[in-house]
Order: sequence, then structure tokens, then C-alpha cells
Amino acid sequence: MHHGGVGIQTDDIIKLLSGYIEDDYSFNTFTPITQEDLKYNRNPTLKDRIHCLVAVLPANTVSMMEEVTLKQMRVVREKARDFGIPQVIIMTKVDEACPLVKDNLEKIYTSKKIKQKIEECSLKLGVPVNCIYPVRNYHEERATDVKMDTLILDALQNIAHFANDYVEDQIDNQ
Repeated sequence: MHHGGVGIQTDDIIKLLSGYIEDDYSFNTFTPITQEDLKYNRNPTLKDRIHCLVAVLPANTVSMMEEVTLKQMRVVREKARDFGIPQVIIMTKVDEACPLVKDNLEKIYTSKKIKQKIEECSLKLGVPVNCIYPVRNYHEERATDVKMDTLILDALQNIAHFANDYVEDQIDNQ
């Protein structure tokens, strides 16, 4: 099962989900890892597995994502679902997708444009709307911003909870 396209091999990401690839492995864009590789972990334990799959996507380019990339992401996502791994999308650059949000970050919860981007993302990748977290990136800001931090921390807190629930489920099923 080889899926071409940009970046990492789909097979490698799936092996990574299951814990077969060790932390400091350098991914090869042309060939997937083999069992002969020194960084191939033949007997992964729960701690080696991925406990929550997180994709980071810019809100302003969701509409322009290439079909090959979407297909790759869907294959990985379906595998993660089969493994029972929770999935989250962090949607960045909301300020670039919606001028209202750019002026006032609190508008993120009422912005039709952001809601539309979240729904589009959910539709294209099959991730439920409530697992997509819109955040604003830091780029030119000199100081920290409480509103920006709150969104980011909310997303991270949810990721930690999802990961924790996954680990507890795995332990219960052993």
C-alpha cells in the first residue's frame, strides 16, 4: 500500500501511529521504513504508540488543499480511527481567513466565515466539527495575548484529555 504525494510516506505515518518507528528516525520521502531499519521497533508497547493524532491546518488554505494531500490525510485518519486513536485538527491563521476575527479575536465564536472553514475542514477530512479547534498564530506580536493563549491552551487541554482517555481505554482493554 504505497501512497505517493508530498512529504512523508503514508505507510510510515501508519507505522508511527502503532509505535513501530522510534523517536529519532529521519523519514525518507521516497521509501517507507523497513523492519531491517535500526529505528524500527518490532515490539511496540502502549507508551510507543500515538495517543492522539493532531493535524495543523491553516484556515486560509483549507479550500486549496490538493486532492492527493487530502487523500493521504484521509487514509491515515481512517487507520487512526480503526486503532481507536482520537483525532484533532488545530485550525491556524483564523485572522487571515476572517477580517472580523483579525480585528477582534472574540468574534471567532460567532464568525460565519470561521464556522464555514471548520465545516469545510470537517467535510474534507471526516473529523467532527467539535474536534476542530480554531486558533490564532503568534507572528508579529511582541507580547503575549490572553485571548490567543486561551484558544491555544483550550486546544492543548482537549488534546491531553483525548490522549489520556485513549490510554485509559487501552489499559482497560488489555
